Amino acid sequence: MQQVVIIGGGVIGLTSAYALSRAGVKVCVLDQSEPGREASWAGAGMLPPGGRGSEPQVLQQLAAQSAQEWAAFSASLLEQTGIDNGYRCFGAFNFAASAEELNAEFLDWQAGGVSASIVETTTLHEAVSCLSSRHTAAIHLPTAAQIRNPHHLQALQVACQQQGVEIHGQQEVVELERSQGRIVAARTPNTRWLADQFLVASGSWSQKLLAGTGCSIEVEPVRGQIVLLNCGERRWTHTLETGSRYIVPRDDGRVLIGATEEHVGFEKRNTLDAIARLCSYAADLIPELADATFERCWSGLRPYSRRGRPYVGRIPELDNLFVAAGHFRAGLSLSPATGRLVCDLMCGGVVDPLYSSLLPTPR
Repeated sequence: MQQVVIIGGGVIGLTSAYALSRAGVKVCVLDQSEPGREASWAGAGMLPPGGRGSEPQVLQQLAAQSAQEWAAFSASLLEQTGIDNGYRCFGAFNFAASAEELNAEFLDWQAGGVSASIVETTTLHEAVSCLSSRHTAAIHLPTAAQIRNPHHLQALQVACQQQGVEIHGQQEVVELERSQGRIVAARTPNTRWLADQFLVASGSWSQKLLAGTGCSIEVEPVRGQIVLLNCGERRWTHTLETGSRYIVPRDDGRVLIGATEEHVGFEKRNTLDAIARLCSYAADLIPELADATFERCWSGLRPYSRRGRPYVGRIPELDNLFVAAGHFRAGLSLSPATGRLVCDLMCGGVVDPLYSSLLPTPR
């Protein structure tokens, strides 16, 4: 049985471990802190119904395939582990600054093959009765869904361990040892981890780790700040989005508000200005949120790929080193299809030629 070491215990690393272990591969996951506690944990768990027509075709395909898999994937994890990851398909309403922008976004969703419609005042306010009267039109995405990130990461870890995956936290890989065109070990400060194949799925830290391999990837951290409120009970079900900002209601009455996009390097902290702007945005859409209880706020570092699509594939000139990183805001939503793709690549399965556009390139 071949051994794979996965460097990075976020949603991409764990989903890849899940797929590989189900294929009969012996897997070990190393994480520099605690598995699942970086960008994967920090998000709001929104699952788009597919990709927009303006996105690269490869991302549209990843998004469509993942959207089709989420319900069955969540049900399988629940059956295996007993942990409900919070998968709910309630739909979403997307807002825009003008009628022209709203129509352009609507056509973009349609071009991606996604079921969408423009709804106006009566229908919109029947669905979200607490919505401000100032908002009179939105795009309805009936198959948009959500999960609860921490619950999903917990279910993934348990499922992986049940399938024999070893998961080790506090294991920062400081070097990938190379010999004769192969990686022979992933070295942490105190241990050399040997394997037949290696996968770098370290999110924003992937570029630094791969710097000595001759692989040119450009992945950098982008900070996203999020606010958690408590309304006491669930007042509506749909996710509400405006561009990069969103409001996600949970079953227990909690509401997530996000998210900023800040190029500040590896600085993970919250700022008063950003939190105030997020709360103002939320109260503009749902006025009663101004009286909700503030519970907490946090931030995460999302791996932004400058080329506009993630890196998934084998590192050039190294037979046994692979990467899956740079998904930016879509790591969670694209993880089912990405994990399956990684498994096919590492196990020699049949891979759609379209995915060649995700391969890293030599320097």
